[in-house]
Amino acid sequence: MRTIDTINHGVGEIAKWSLPLLVISVAASVFGLSVFGTANVKWLESAFYFQAIVILLGGAATLLAGQHVRVDVFYAGMGRKSRARVDLAGFYLLLAPVCILILWNSQTFVGFAWRTFEGSTESDGIRGVFLLKTLIPIFALTMLMQGLAIALRAAMTLRDDPQPDLPDGVPPLFSDVEGGPL
Repeated sequence: MRTIDTINHGVGEIAKWSLPLLVISVAASVFGLSVFGTANVKWLESAFYFQAIVILLGGAATLLAGQHVRVDVFYAGMGRKSRARVDLAGFYLLLAPVCILILWNSQTFVGFAWRTFEGSTESDGIRGVFLLKTLIPIFALTMLMQGLAIALRAAMTLRDDPQPDLPDGVPPLFSDVEGGPL
C-alpha cells in the first residue's frame, strides 16, 4: 500500500507541473493568433497533450488525496467504518470493473497507435499521438492500483488494524474528520 501511494503521489506531483506548461501553450496560441493572425499547430496540440498528462497521470494522486468529485451526499456525515464500507464496495463494484474494462478495450487502440507510430493528422503537428494514447492504460492501471490500496486500507479500518503511513501532505483516510478517498 505504501509503495502504491508513494508512486501515485510522486507521479501526481510530476504531472501537476504540466499545468503551467498548459497555460503557457494556450497563452502562446492565443497571443500568436491575436497579434500575428496565425496559429502554430504544435502550440495548439501541445495544450491537449499537457491537459491529458494532468488528467490521466494525476488521477490516481487525486483519488489518494480525496480531491476527486464525489457524488455521495451522505458520505461526509458517515462514521469512519461506514465510509470504509462505502469505499470498499465502491472499489469492487465500480472502480475495478471500469478500470479493467478500460485496460481491456485500450489494448487494440494503443497497440495500433504504436505499430503505426501514430502522429497528428496535421502535417506540421506533433508526431506523438501514440504516446498520448499510451496514457489511457497507464491511467487505468494507476487508478486500479490506488483503488486497491484504498480498499485494503478500508478493510484494515473495518478490522481496526493499524495502517501504513501516507505520503507527506496527504490527508488521513477514514479518520473521524470529514473527507476520504473514494
